[in-house]
Amino acid sequence: MIWKFITFLVRILDPEKAHNITLLALKYGLHPRLQKIKIKTKIKNLEFTNPLGIAAGFDKNAEVIKTIHSLNFGFTEVGTITPISQYGNPKPRVFRLEKDKAIINRNGFNNLGMEKAKKKLEDYRRKFPVGSEFLVGINIGPNKDSKNRFNDYEILSENLSKYADYITINISSPNTPNLRDFHESKHLKKVIISVKNGILKSNNSNLVQVFLKIAPDITLNDLEEIIQVSNQEGITGFIISNTTIDRKQDLKSLNSQEMGGLSGVPLFLKSTRLLSQANQIIKENNFKLHLIAAGGVADCQSAYAKILCGAHLIQLYTSMTYEGPLVANKIIKGLLMLMKRDNILNIDDVRGSIKNPETAMKIAFEGFKQYKS
Repeated sequence: MIWKFITFLVRILDPEKAHNITLLALKYGLHPRLQKIKIKTKIKNLEFTNPLGIAAGFDKNAEVIKTIHSLNFGFTEVGTITPISQYGNPKPRVFRLEKDKAIINRNGFNNLGMEKAKKKLEDYRRKFPVGSEFLVGINIGPNKDSKNRFNDYEILSENLSKYADYITINISSPNTPNLRDFHESKHLKKVIISVKNGILKSNNSNLVQVFLKIAPDITLNDLEEIIQVSNQEGITGFIISNTTIDRKQDLKSLNSQEMGGLSGVPLFLKSTRLLSQANQIIKENNFKLHLIAAGGVADCQSAYAKILCGAHLIQLYTSMTYEGPLVANKIIKGLLMLMKRDNILNIDDVRGSIKNPETAMKIAFEGFKQYKS
């Protein structure tokens, strides 16, 4: 079929060109249409058909929301969207690490800007209002040369929150200078307040949930402070995590020392360890915060391990490059098989039950019976 040929092209062409071809194919309906598989998940007022979504970065300009629904994802996250369009960093800026099933990117929030994204979101929402079966998150971030990044977040949330089931505050891309400084408590509080002020101005405060996307390269003390501030400011939860600048892994590919954020399989342990730590802090403090896990989700076992370590929802992107458009279908089918093997009727029954990713992966492959014995 033609989408198999498209998947082949994606693997051999320049990564950014391949991505554009993928978007074009999806726009014109050149993709499989799959029967929806349900593993229902609820976060506050949000009801997800299944817990697997596609991460921000894939559909930067909100161009293929409806199509992604057909690929058996339970939700999508568009963006990162900035107030003004920007080219991003110089090309080449995306590099495959084939031997590692990873990607390094230094895109720098390349997107068409808020106004163009807003028009696409308006068009989509005419047919599929907020609260429809397929949920949409909108990931927002400041322009690189902005004189007031806090104001950028407020403008974006004011203009876009009415189209969102949830808003993601991106403070964690390594490709926008000094953006990660917003992890610091004094800055973080101001960022969250800016976003909430924007939502209030849009008269949409009772509907949209707010998540914070954080970096994997932070300390445990940083994480504790971020969780405390975020809980005080009343956000919904966290996306853990963005890409890493860490190159300590034993990477085998030629492009492994390129500058930028590393995603894919080598990110799994680092991001999942942070996820587990966040889950434990939230439990110990009895906070009502929710976790979306991203980083290294490539199959049903890695998705299951994320859930065991505390994830309510899961996101992927890099594995779409390597596995093609059927990846979500394979993962959701696989999750159902793992649940059946472990006699789990409700995924909530095992969520956050394991404290480290190594044990979680062992259970994912071998089952709870072997773990308990």
